[in-house]
Amino acid sequence: MARPGKEERLDEQSPSETRAGSRPQPKGEKAESFIPSEIDLPEPFLRVLRRYPSLQRHPHPFVVHFPVVFALAAAFFSLLYLGTGVISFDTTAFHCLGAAVLTIPLTMVTGEISRRVNYAQEPKQAFLIERRYSRLLLALSSVAFVWRWLDPAILRNFRWTSLVYLLILLTLPVLVTIISYFGGLLTFPLEKGED
Repeated sequence: MARPGKEERLDEQSPSETRAGSRPQPKGEKAESFIPSEIDLPEPFLRVLRRYPSLQRHPHPFVVHFPVVFALAAAFFSLLYLGTGVISFDTTAFHCLGAAVLTIPLTMVTGEISRRVNYAQEPKQAFLIERRYSRLLLALSSVAFVWRWLDPAILRNFRWTSLVYLLILLTLPVLVTIISYFGGLLTFPLEKGED
């Protein structure tokens, strides 16, 4: 039932009036006001953010899932190959590892931009942990990718170096879990003081 005096249809109301969605997104010159003045980003990035204000929120949450899934998949398909002997699983693991190496730097860049734009006032400890483990994730996944490229039979002819390679692969899911946990704390903080 409509409220008295309200003759507008629901689909003609703005998101802020219907309480649907998040804050209204400004257009044109007003968009610049959503970028805090204390943001420490190079001018080319600021120009892009002023022109496309939706980039302030969406790029990092969008791209962050790719390296997580690819790192998990590389370890999973490697284990699946070792369990079944089906060579296509080994090939898939290699492709996933390569995709992880390609997407981790993009995720790191968008994460840093998101930290400066959206979380400038947050405590820096979680960001330091994320940054440290992201660099380690990039280094280990790059080493594993190059190693597998140079020695395609690293898991096929199992030896002690195969075990080292496999341990590197199994470290990747641990790292993405740690990074995801601390990143998730920014969006979903732990409640303090609950009994």
